[in-house]
Amino acid sequence: MEPDKELNELIERELAVLGYELVKTEALFSGRRKALRIFIDRLEAPVTIHDCIRVTKALGLVLDATETVSGPYNLEISSPGSARPLTKPAHFARFRGERSRVEYVDDAGVKTTAIGAIVDASETAVTVCADGVDRVIPHASIVKANLHPADQGLREPEPRRQPRRGNRAGKRF
Repeated sequence: MEPDKELNELIERELAVLGYELVKTEALFSGRRKALRIFIDRLEAPVTIHDCIRVTKALGLVLDATETVSGPYNLEISSPGSARPLTKPAHFARFRGERSRVEYVDDAGVKTTAIGAIVDASETAVTVCADGVDRVIPHASIVKANLHPADQGLREPEPRRQPRRGNRAGKRF
């Protein structure tokens, strides 16, 4: 579930004061449990656990004081990870040249996926080179997009080592 625009604007303002960027927010409601999940980033360095703690404390105070979220809820702050969501035109521009996965609805109304390098990005569209073909995808057509590292999901499990068997012949216990 997408949080409302007012809540996103409040979170973005507070994060900017702290020196972070809002990547994505998710509101999760299942039964009586509520959770507000916020993904943050910063330009100069990767997000650490200390960043998440700092933002949790500061943002928690603001959200509680403004009573933006009614009732009890869990506030979860996280880094976007290696499969970082791309939710704004600026995100595509920032990661130009990186491999991405973009799900979108094409001109025929069919949901399509393009996996490839971000070639170009503007305020209205992103160009992804998928299978050697440049696809110009309007932002309004994008359903979901994220970075897609080449090794994501393709890693072979390491073989299990066999336990060493020592020479126990002749030894008594």
